[in-house]
Amino acid sequence: MLEELIRAVSAAAGLTPEQAALAVAAVLRFFTARMPSALVGELHERLGTRLQAGAAARPRDPNPPQPPRRLP
Repeated sequence: MLEELIRAVSAAAGLTPEQAALAVAAVLRFFTARMPSALVGELHERLGTRLQAGAAARPRDPNPPQPPRRLP
């Protein structure tokens, strides 16, 4: 469901999927900090995310950055 939300935000706001993922993560962190834990837990359960050290888990990046290549 999280990927569906990211796609919806991307399409509605004209953002790249990467930008939309960052926006969704920011909103999840905001809710985690300000909503009752029972609601936050339900939200994360339905989205398929998990909490890490009291903060919203960031959505998985489909193209994580690669380490720089060493020149021969």
